[in-house]
Amino acid sequence: MKKTFVLIVFLLVSFIISGCLSIAQERKTLKTTPMKEVELKDVELEPERKQFLQFRKRSGFFLKNSVKLPNNINFFTANSVSKFKSLFGIAKTISNTVIFPDFGKNILIIIAEKPSVTLHDIAVNQVYMKKNNIYVEYEIKEQESDKGYFVQNLGVFEVEKPTVILNVYFVNFVNKDNKALVVSFGSRHDKSPSDVSDMLANYTGVYKGVFPAAHNSKIFTELNLKPDYSYTLRQEYLPAECRAFESAGKWYPSVDISSFILNKNKDLIFYFINKNAIEKLSNTCERLESNNYVLKK
Repeated sequence: MKKTFVLIVFLLVSFIISGCLSIAQERKTLKTTPMKEVELKDVELEPERKQFLQFRKRSGFFLKNSVKLPNNINFFTANSVSKFKSLFGIAKTISNTVIFPDFGKNILIIIAEKPSVTLHDIAVNQVYMKKNNIYVEYEIKEQESDKGYFVQNLGVFEVEKPTVILNVYFVNFVNKDNKALVVSFGSRHDKSPSDVSDMLANYTGVYKGVFPAAHNSKIFTELNLKPDYSYTLRQEYLPAECRAFESAGKWYPSVDISSFILNKNKDLIFYFINKNAIEKLSNTCERLESNNYVLKK
């Protein structure tokens, strides 16, 4: 009997630990945006189906030394000032004036080569949209230069921002081999909603959990996220002190539909860990690096 009890306790502890490790592992994957090569479909190449986007090249920026360039050609996207500052330093000008990208209306597409002794011009010929994916047709031209010192070949392009962006496809305009390198946009990962319909059908529902609060108290939180973009929220202090708060309103998904906010004034911001778990973010959309801010269905 004693052995049976010990075995049950062992299995229960193992199950709890494995669940925590699973969430922790998923949290780690949120920071990664792997690049993959895919074969373009015919429908993606048909001119009449392209929704062209306005873009312009930006200058005066350089990649920070902390930005890793694992490939000969590397691709990045930026949709916020914090992401921009994590990637770029700003070259000084005579007037010392810097015009930041308008992230309310635009995003940044970045193409960066590893430093080399060959000077290249990185150009974008067109940018278009299909089914919530952006396609960037680029080419890289070699320029005459004095060789013998390393240069950073960098192309920074400001592109008008669609309502929803899932992935960015980078297509070599010269090769025309119908292949593209794909980067997940924003903070998406492999368990983010695949599209808007998937988000509304599978990521809505009632999420519950307990958040830490001041003075060693806790807050029981219940969020009912509804497919019509409305929500109800109940928060109750623990231990029970007859203090409970209820609110309701609209929720708004982010551009990459990896997260959402409650009301437009950013009352609360949450990240989709998977179909059954969400994580509270800071007011600046940064992760709080703690499992204490996770709600589950």
